[in-house]
Amino acid sequence: MLEIKNKADCCGCSACAGICPKNCISMQEDAEGFLYPSVDMASCINCGACERVCPVINVKLESELIDMTFKQRGYVVQNRNSRVLRESTAGGAFTAIAKYVINRGGVVFGAELSEDLIARHVYIETEEELSRFRNSKYVQSSVGGVHTDRLNPS
Repeated sequence: MLEIKNKADCCGCSACAGICPKNCISMQEDAEGFLYPSVDMASCINCGACERVCPVINVKLESELIDMTFKQRGYVVQNRNSRVLRESTAGGAFTAIAKYVINRGGVVFGAELSEDLIARHVYIETEEELSRFRNSKYVQSSVGGVHTDRLNPS
């Protein structure tokens, strides 16, 4: 069973809530507006799924990674499309990479700002929808059900 004693030990990704087979984990907002998991202890069956999916609990150490022999490099990327460049805050690289994925039959996940100014993660399947992800949103994004939305579209 997931127990967060120190908020620094949680990234608010909602993976635990998304994987819980009993839906007994909900993401609750704290006084500062950040989301953290809250477990309904009466419904929890102690299956451990939440702990197995947690990226903070299951951090891979460098010694566990397969190949650490690569050379780190930095690149500056700027999209050639002037409209995309104007609408982007980081040179428009995300748009170019996302178009590549979509044009090969993939879907792209990203954060959009809703009409009520809540940053939330969603998925898109067309190039026309890419504008939803442009511009930075310097706030925590609500991942919500994005883990299962693609698998169970309504």
